[in-house]
Amino acid sequence: MSTDQKQLEKSRKRVEKWLMNNKAFINITGIEKHISAPKGLVQKFIKYDKKINDKWIEPLHGVIKEISSFSLR
Repeated sequence: MSTDQKQLEKSRKRVEKWLMNNKAFINITGIEKHISAPKGLVQKFIKYDKKINDKWIEPLHGVIKEISSFSLR
């Protein structure tokens, strides 16, 4: 397994866990629009356990890092 693949799997686990733990608090449509993802991408994962395509994991990871790095500037 290459380093890129390992990083992707690590990011995937973090993204999936974060989405499941915070689904009650997030605006799913807003996140999808922010990264220009297909409508329903995150919802299908949360509701129907549909795997998120690899190309969307890193953009989602970036958004989650933005959301969860809470700071008052």
